Amino acid sequence: MKKVLVLVIILILTGVLLTACAGNSAIEQIIQATRMALMIQQTSEAMGQSQAQPAQQQPPAEVQAPLPTYTVYPTYTSAPQNQVGVQEQAPTTAPVPTEAPVTSQSFEEWMEDVDILLYDDMLGMAVTHPIENAIDGLGLGANTVNVGDAMGDFLANMNSATEWDLIIIGAESRSSISGEYFDVLADQIDRGSSIVIEIWYIDDISYGRIQPVMQRCGIAFHRDWWRGTNSNLNEFLVYLLEPGDPLFSQPNTIGMLIPYDVMWTADVGDTVKINAGSDAVLLAGSQAKEHNSYGLIAECLDGRMIWQLFSTHDYKHQEMINLWQNYIYNALMARYEYIN
Repeated sequence: MKKVLVLVIILILTGVLLTACAGNSAIEQIIQATRMALMIQQTSEAMGQSQAQPAQQQPPAEVQAPLPTYTVYPTYTSAPQNQVGVQEQAPTTAPVPTEAPVTSQSFEEWMEDVDILLYDDMLGMAVTHPIENAIDGLGLGANTVNVGDAMGDFLANMNSATEWDLIIIGAESRSSISGEYFDVLADQIDRGSSIVIEIWYIDDISYGRIQPVMQRCGIAFHRDWWRGTNSNLNEFLVYLLEPGDPLFSQPNTIGMLIPYDVMWTADVGDTVKINAGSDAVLLAGSQAKEHNSYGLIAECLDGRMIWQLFSTHDYKHQEMINLWQNYIYNALMARYEYIN
């Protein structure tokens, strides 16, 4: 760089000397050229010093302890608040499938596990047993506690913790289910049990403890049914007052009942009548066209209670088996509908 400057000065001086002869001011031109050359030299040296001199450094600071390592965490950006016109959309989630409703058992399935309590005071006699045959024919023998004519066992079982689906009382052999038995029977009705009862002596106990049960059913004693030794059996036909009722078609078809090889004379049963405002129905009776009295088969409590007011063994054996099967089947159906 210095060599270039010297060369430039020499060239300037040479040019001045060559033109010196041209006028009287040659000396002034030489002096001015010299100044120019000096200025150029100073400028060049200043530039050289600026490039050669290292950058001014800060005075050394006090030695400090090293800072702890800083761990960079993800940047959290808060959600914008109070933004006008911006509505946050709820996250879309797939609908949670709900369990299908539990389907209740069919009546036939439910009937396989029913609990039946049977009192039949004819069990100790040398006769046919339509009630037991009806139960066996329906395949319900294993579901039945049969106490026969043991009144104490019958009462104890009614008082037990078992929730009976059906209680059957066959009081035909002139024994006397009465008093506290009807108190407990009322309790069983409250628990929702179905009841089928055969009884012939309401006239003797109608003002006793059977009365609340009959009032609850909506029926009352009407007349005693009496048959003499030489009576015309046609006077003891049992007419169907409601032939279309399921009681006479499920599971068996039942027609008018005709006395056959009768066992009982004298007091053979009773008839009942419907109380005013009652929901009870007389399904069969001793008069073909009388629907409010002379009843021999009555139904109440939405079918959960069935009354038979005549003696089973005064009518054909197979017909009575069929009728008892219908009693049992329809009483259990009423129980099933009550609990479902």
